[in-house]
Amino acid sequence: MKKSYFVLASFLILFLVFFTACGLDTYYTLNPPPGLTHAVDETVSDAAQRYFGFISATNNNSDSSFRFLGTAVYYRIYANSNTMKSQAASITSVNTSSDYSAAANRMISYGYQQLYTSDGSIQPLISAEGKRVEIRLTNNMETVSTGIANTAQIIIDGVAWKTPRRAIGPSKTFDFGRYEMSKYSAQKDNYAPPALGDEDFENGEVTSKKYYVAMFAVAVGRDTTYTTYYSNVLYLGSIVIDAGEENN
Repeated sequence: MKKSYFVLASFLILFLVFFTACGLDTYYTLNPPPGLTHAVDETVSDAAQRYFGFISATNNNSDSSFRFLGTAVYYRIYANSNTMKSQAASITSVNTSSDYSAAANRMISYGYQQLYTSDGSIQPLISAEGKRVEIRLTNNMETVSTGIANTAQIIIDGVAWKTPRRAIGPSKTFDFGRYEMSKYSAQKDNYAPPALGDEDFENGEVTSKKYYVAMFAVAVGRDTTYTTYYSNVLYLGSIVIDAGEENN
């Protein structure tokens, strides 16, 4: 009997030591980008207002085993606004505190891509914390001498930083309306509208040569095992790009 008690006690001690050594799985949470500074949707007709504005996320983790990477910006191009709205609503419907990565994972599953720049892929796009970010995807009368300067650019705290590009290559712009114009023939391929098979394009019937772009921002981090963590997402809005017009 004593031997049985000894064996049982030894087993319990070993179990407790093993359980304590293993510990509980660590899960990190990230605060999302805090909010918009400029709201936009596909109904906005004023070209000067067709840009995305938000504040980049800040690190809320002090654990040395976790690395905050910054704020990623994801986008997708759609052939029609109804599909865009439906998928955006589906993403935001799971944007809850019970599963911080759910919305980001759904967004990625829909084919959203991280925004490129003319210098290539920067992932995540914004490493600076708590900065005012403005992103304009298209050019509008940028060469007019009257001072209009609605150029495609990424601005951080009022300073022009990079030029946005599609995820299919650093030369691929969002100025689809310039593709068929002879004055841009030397760079025609750079202005090509979305085509079937492009990873950033939700294929569908394009009406009136109009394409729709929706964007999200999300904080990103990584632990020592290289597991990626996402915050809740921030919906940045949407714009329309008219491939029948030079300026958008």
